[in-house]
Amino acid sequence: MIDYLYLDIETIPAQDPIIHAEIAKTVTPPGAMKKEDTIAKWEREQKPQAVNEAIAKTSFNGGLGHLACVSWALNDDKPKALSVPRVELEKGCLERLVAEFSGYRNKPTIVGHFVTGFDMRFLWHRAMVLGVYAGGVLPRDPKPWSDEVNDTMTMWAGVRDSVSLDNLCKMLGVEGKGDITGADIAQMWADGKHEEIAQYCMDDVRRTRACHQKMLVATGV
Repeated sequence: MIDYLYLDIETIPAQDPIIHAEIAKTVTPPGAMKKEDTIAKWEREQKPQAVNEAIAKTSFNGGLGHLACVSWALNDDKPKALSVPRVELEKGCLERLVAEFSGYRNKPTIVGHFVTGFDMRFLWHRAMVLGVYAGGVLPRDPKPWSDEVNDTMTMWAGVRDSVSLDNLCKMLGVEGKGDITGADIAQMWADGKHEEIAQYCMDDVRRTRACHQKMLVATGV
């Protein structure tokens, strides 16, 4: 019997002011903008927003961003979650996650939505940055068709297309997301809403599991 480990993570952008300053240096006015007064106006009125947007994108970069929460559930178990209320606690959170996964008797197949394209890579990058040993627990660069993982996005859309978890839920008759989306996590984390983030992350695990189990029926597993 195959054990399935359902997984989801939530991430936030870089929090280091030094990194913010370095990113700000890379944000420049459009190349077509030549006049000094036009550039000065852009610097004054539009650059701050452009910098904020560039910083926000680091939430997808495991070398710069951070874990805000990770949730998982083995087979039909109730989802668990580990929140990271401060970046100083991120290493400890990742170490606890590895210890939890190391305790499984049989190595499970990890299931997640876009888990091969994002979650696994982000977790590995954080492990490398923070110096956390994750060998034998987290698959290294798993392929979407690997026995180590089941990526629900690839199972539905193939390797050349994509589908959001919310849309997949709608098509499969699974209760979708509410008012919160991944784009809200950074502000929620800054506002100290860590319990709400954990609940959102656990709900995504439940949604992924429901979709995965429906798709397994069709494949005859």
